[in-house]
Amino acid sequence: MTATTSVPFSVRTEAPTRPPIWLIVSTGVLALTILALAVAETDLKAHYLIDQGEFISVFGLGFVLIAGAYLFRSKRLRVSLPLTFPWLLYPIVAQGDQIIDNLSINPMRAICHVLLAAIFATPVAVLVAGTRHLLARMSGRSLDRRGATRLAAVLMTAEIWLAYQFLGTLMVVTLVLMILGTVLYGLQPGAAPAEPAERRGRGERFACGVLLVGFALSLGTYVGYKNQPGAYQGSPSFFMDPSQKDANYRIDQIQVPPGAPAVPASPDVVREALIGYGRTLDRMLVGYHILDRNYTYDFHNALFVRHTPLLPNYRAAGLARVEEARRLRADADTRGAAARASLPDGDPLAALIDDLRAYVAFNFDRAPVLERLSGEFERTPAGLQHAAHLYEGESKYLGSGLSDIVTKYRAVVDAPALAPVTGEFVAIGRSIYEAYAHHVVGF
Repeated sequence: MTATTSVPFSVRTEAPTRPPIWLIVSTGVLALTILALAVAETDLKAHYLIDQGEFISVFGLGFVLIAGAYLFRSKRLRVSLPLTFPWLLYPIVAQGDQIIDNLSINPMRAICHVLLAAIFATPVAVLVAGTRHLLARMSGRSLDRRGATRLAAVLMTAEIWLAYQFLGTLMVVTLVLMILGTVLYGLQPGAAPAEPAERRGRGERFACGVLLVGFALSLGTYVGYKNQPGAYQGSPSFFMDPSQKDANYRIDQIQVPPGAPAVPASPDVVREALIGYGRTLDRMLVGYHILDRNYTYDFHNALFVRHTPLLPNYRAAGLARVEEARRLRADADTRGAAARASLPDGDPLAALIDDLRAYVAFNFDRAPVLERLSGEFERTPAGLQHAAHLYEGESKYLGSGLSDIVTKYRAVVDAPALAPVTGEFVAIGRSIYEAYAHHVVGF
């Protein structure tokens, strides 16, 4: 009697039905992108795909629906069905923050980790499908169930480091449970080597039904949660109340006088006034940044059960920087009044100083509202995310509003003769804008 050993491959005399290579490759790119967006910080340019570019996910739904119709006609939809899930998941991920808004911390944890489990499983499924495809093309062998589940378990084990490094204990536990489930599935008896045509047809119709239901659920979730009233995601605080959407800074309230800018009679006085307003807003941003980052880390510590160190008493530290900015504002207003008195009313530089004084006043009028709202939000672990979004949104708005003012007075700040007067202020304004220019709120 000859001993036999189980191997994770089987040799087939006919090429098995497999997902097409174009679907494997395109899904792999999408799966890795979504995984990166789920775990990375919120300043990646790729986060455009789940922020202003979230509409692209709808085109992805259209793609997978058309691809599904083609695969159904060629009787390959059932074997390709797992590769359609990332396309169905993308619109839901794009609305992830809206989905968990206004929930308590435990439902938030459950929903986030269900989504993250799917996000972590998708690249694994793509790699297993790709391995099967390559083996079949190169050697005529096929990866059987046991071999596929072993490979999937190894890949998910490698993802544990990613979960630990960027998420937290709950995601590590989730991956361990996924690995155990995968291993147990691999221990089940394998499928029959061949199926009757009738059974295969039923499988294709079932897969088509699953795809259509998934398409409807994904599109419905996207449409249902997109721009719903009360969303906090990275928006200035006045967007939290739909009745206050027009309570933003009116960039057109002060007109730029016609005529070419000229070197002021007291350039140092004007220069110091501009720098004073720039440094005031910069110090305010420092306080907002402390609050945004530490509220974010505090929320993620609660959501993912992780232990990111926080600045001790970070709320008081951030508000102290805002108070420092308030004192800088008083000095800047004094310098601004002196500079304004040295300039004629029709001078574009005078209008720039008027605009800056008004914009700084607008932001300091907002500051007590932010302090009150964030104090209410931080009473619960789930509310920490709203406090974080509040200060992140205001930080982005502060920088973009200042950038709009600089752009409005481009003829002034770009004038070579005025570079010694405006240069340092422009540099400060650019750094304020760039600090949050690419930030979006992710998981």
